[in-house]
Amino acid sequence: MRVLVLTESFPTSANPSRSVFIREQVEALSREHTVTVLFPRPALPGLPTSRLEGRASVMDNSAIGQWRTTVDVKCPKYLYVPRHRGIRARQLAKIVHRTLLSTKEPYDIVHAHWLAPAGVAAVKGANGLNIPVVVTAHAGDVYRDINHAQHARVATQVVRQASRIIGVAEYFREPLCQLCLTPDKISVIPNGVDIGIFTPAGREEARTELKLPAGVPLYLYIGDLVKGKGVADVVDAFFAYAPPAAVLVVAGSGPLWMQFAQRVALADGRFILRGLQSHDMVARYLTAADCFVLPSYAEGNPVTVLESLCCGRPVIGSSIPAIAPLIEEGKSGLLVPPGNTAALGQAMRILPAMNWDAAAIARQAAGRYGWPTVAARISEVYAQAVAEMRAGLSVSVPATPAP
Repeated sequence: MRVLVLTESFPTSANPSRSVFIREQVEALSREHTVTVLFPRPALPGLPTSRLEGRASVMDNSAIGQWRTTVDVKCPKYLYVPRHRGIRARQLAKIVHRTLLSTKEPYDIVHAHWLAPAGVAAVKGANGLNIPVVVTAHAGDVYRDINHAQHARVATQVVRQASRIIGVAEYFREPLCQLCLTPDKISVIPNGVDIGIFTPAGREEARTELKLPAGVPLYLYIGDLVKGKGVADVVDAFFAYAPPAAVLVVAGSGPLWMQFAQRVALADGRFILRGLQSHDMVARYLTAADCFVLPSYAEGNPVTVLESLCCGRPVIGSSIPAIAPLIEEGKSGLLVPPGNTAALGQAMRILPAMNWDAAAIARQAAGRYGWPTVAARISEVYAQAVAEMRAGLSVSVPATPAP
């Protein structure tokens, strides 16, 4: 098939870690389909992009072509009005419509990421062209937006008008079905992992490469340094409960950086703070660690958890709906209530003494979350959407159940 993917988030030379999973997904899909990515660039006449709200300014980069990808990426500019998603959606819809009409070979399907504004734009842009639209809901567009009256109305329109909806987590299914007149068109397909990079490897070799202590329990957090990720709980629990010889590595950037930097100075080498890491380096840090810790308060489908499991490293995660189904208690990790520092600390204390079968953890995770598996399931959704459009069906074929 010829697939047009619409997204406002994609890696660039300036922001190579941004939404890497979308780049990997389209590259995995391109092994079977011809994929074009539509990655519009925000612009507001008379105002430098650096002055736009944070979401837009980080998207600005004229050197998208320098970023490594095997698919065709188109970056048309569009009028960006800060904090007006409706205007943004209409601008994006015009770009989608023009792109679908201007191609010599027609597209078979449009795949948008996030319900709004990209999902809105895809539905509007493809309207009347007899091209099915698949929309993937990722995180806040489900657990946050549908609880906001105005955003919920928009989400309802997208879910009902799109040919197929993909949710990246099983707990998305119920709220999406509540918005949808035909629940059978909802599929649950998780994010994927590049199992060529995230795979079991030598722990001590990775520690030597990263200049990390050898032969001691090493806990790892990688991600945004924000309260909602529970990273402050990780630091507090580590100092209160972790074995005396253990080391905590926190890598990322965000508003909690200075707070953590002050604690590093008093930690006598037990607490190591590193900056934002490239995608490849995340794999090396996971390889070096004994476990990955993510006690978030809210998530969609956290890719770092999947990546850790594919590396054969157990996860200490919060027992929220986004994380709990990913971890088999005692076999691939431990679950703790979010915000419970004592429970988190106890998990950090007992984990090093437990026997973890790294090969079994990695094998099971790769079978579920490796891109070959995930891309094949997305291709099934494409095939269903195209078949239904061509047949003029109004009732959808039941989606493949999530593993």
